[in-house]
Amino acid sequence: MSDWKKHYEEKLVSMEEAAGRVRSGDTVWMGSTLCVPYAFMDALADRHEELSDVTLLANMLLAPNKILMDPMYKKSFHTITFFANVLERMAAMQNNIDFHSAPYGFLVKSVTEVYKANVVAIEVCPPDEDGNFNVGVLGTNFTPTIIRSDCVKKRIAVVNKCQPVAHGSEEVTKLPVAMFDHIVECDHDIPSLPVTEPTEFDKVIASQIMPYVNDGDTIQIGMGGLGNQIAKDLINKKDIHIFTEIGTDAMIELAEAGVVKDIRMAGAFGTKELYEWLGKRGDIVTLLDVDEVIDPNAVAKVDNIVAINSTFMIDLTGQACSEAQGVRQYSGVGGSFAFLSGAPLARNGRSFLCLRSTFTNKKGEVHSNIVSELPKGSIVTTPRYLPQYIVTEYGVADIYLKSNKDRIKALIPVAHPDFREQLRAEAIALGLMGEEDF
Repeated sequence: MSDWKKHYEEKLVSMEEAAGRVRSGDTVWMGSTLCVPYAFMDALADRHEELSDVTLLANMLLAPNKILMDPMYKKSFHTITFFANVLERMAAMQNNIDFHSAPYGFLVKSVTEVYKANVVAIEVCPPDEDGNFNVGVLGTNFTPTIIRSDCVKKRIAVVNKCQPVAHGSEEVTKLPVAMFDHIVECDHDIPSLPVTEPTEFDKVIASQIMPYVNDGDTIQIGMGGLGNQIAKDLINKKDIHIFTEIGTDAMIELAEAGVVKDIRMAGAFGTKELYEWLGKRGDIVTLLDVDEVIDPNAVAKVDNIVAINSTFMIDLTGQACSEAQGVRQYSGVGGSFAFLSGAPLARNGRSFLCLRSTFTNKKGEVHSNIVSELPKGSIVTTPRYLPQYIVTEYGVADIYLKSNKDRIKALIPVAHPDFREQLRAEAIALGLMGEEDF
């Protein structure tokens, strides 16, 4: 028997035994989305009466679990998420979760230097013949760096044969079995995400961006209807490269049609069809370390990059709210900061921040998403000096490195026509512009 197989058998424990290795006062990194060991979280919850002051760190939780959904557990567990999803938003209504405000580029530093995680518990693929666990398509971001940090003293692998395999360098995609102190086997289906169909707004906004995209460009797009519409429109381009935070189903058709030459990303999230496809296309797909993707300096090194992100609201000077609606957390900073700041610094780089021109509140009242002043308490995701192109269904505004007055004059024409005169009047009333400036 090889040494790694012996180690595997010696360290194999039940889920309850693995959860029993966590002590009061521990800080546990549990990985991202698909690779979070949700059954392990439930096993920890069952120990809540004997545990206290345990901090759980994760990135976007996808499966309901006891700690997330029941307030009784927050006496024992401080749960922090770096990106909110539907479940986190539900948990927040019961004050069961804490939101982190840092961009992804600072996540590792927060986990290892601020919270000093001393335990890592993650899901991985079964070991290969060389005795390495593959970390899975959403295990390459953050975990390979965190698990090798000096602060980590205990490593727990939850082996799930349903985890989709990641293709890339061994340093990023593989972790030696011998690295782990405890191993659990727990096979189960992983969460999947249905494809979001583009809205009419998405279609129009995407059409505004396409004239700025050239054959041979490198594209960063995200999840959701707009990202899917961008991918649909790219079908008419040639020799496109993908360099992005998260791979999605929309990229399959582009790659199979020969439009996309290669895909480099920090992870992937979508349907089961996407995961199966990724497992077969190691020739075109490469998973990168998070520092190679979600870092402004890394983005700035990518020639001809076109970064496309979304926001909820923007004021006339260019500061944008992309992660929250007012003070209510909706998502997170994620990787948008890196692309918004890095793309304009790249050779022939372009960055687009997209939003609908209006929203309708619960009373049926229509309001502008381009405002003279952000509502009180608004959480600003993007500082006003970062955005380059602002896109609505009414056009594209270039505000990059421009003065306040020039930004205002560029943004008002892409606001909804019903609100343009109001925005002009408010800009004048606030002293941001003079009447003669228009």
